[in-house]
Amino acid sequence: MSLKLYFAPGSSAFAPLIALEELGVAYDVHPVDLAAGEQRQPAYLKVNPRGRVPTLAVDGEPVTEVLAILTYLAHAYPHSELLPLADPLKLAHAYEVMSWFASTVHVAFSQIARPERFADDDGVKAALATPGEARFHRTLTDIERLAQGSGPWLLGDDFSAVDAYALVIWRWAERRQIDTSAYPAWSAKAARALARPSVRRALRKEASPKVAA
Repeated sequence: MSLKLYFAPGSSAFAPLIALEELGVAYDVHPVDLAAGEQRQPAYLKVNPRGRVPTLAVDGEPVTEVLAILTYLAHAYPHSELLPLADPLKLAHAYEVMSWFASTVHVAFSQIARPERFADDDGVKAALATPGEARFHRTLTDIERLAQGSGPWLLGDDFSAVDAYALVIWRWAERRQIDTSAYPAWSAKAARALARPSVRRALRKEASPKVAA
C-alpha cells in the first residue's frame, strides 16, 4: 500500500502527519504552497477538487478532510490505537470532539485566517475577523475544560488522534499570540504531546519534507 500526504505547514494537515508518524509506516509527503496558490492550480485540483489540504492518497485514491483521514488510518492500522475502536462509547466521544474541532473551532479560526472562504468583498472579510477572534477564544476555553478531565491525555489514559488534532489548534493559538498560560490544563497536555517522539518527527518532517518524485 502506498500513502502520500499532501499538506501545508501550519495547517490542519499536522494532525494526519502526526498520525502517520504514530503508525510508523512508510509514506511520502508533498508540501502544498498555499501562499503561492498551489492549492488552486490544475495539478492539485486533480488530487483534491476543493483545493484544500490535507489530502491523503491511498494507492492513488484521494481521501480528504482531517476527520476522514484520521478515521481511515485508525481503521487501516488498528494496532496504533489512534482511536478507541474497541469501545463504542469512547469512540463516540472521540468523534464528538473531533467533529467539533472541524465544524466550530476550525471555522472560527478560518474567519480570521481565511476570510476569502466566506466572502469576496474586502469590507466583509475585514468585518469577519472580530467575531471570528471572539469565537476562537471561546473555543479555547472549551478545550481547557476538556483538558481538565482525568488522565494525561484529552480522552484519558491514552494518546489518540484527538490529541494530535488538538495540537493543530494549539499552534493556531500560538500563531495568534494568544497567552496560552491562561489554559493551564491544556498547556500541560499540549506540552506532553509536543514531547512525544511521533510529534517531534512530524515537526521535523513539516520543516524539511522530502518530496516524492
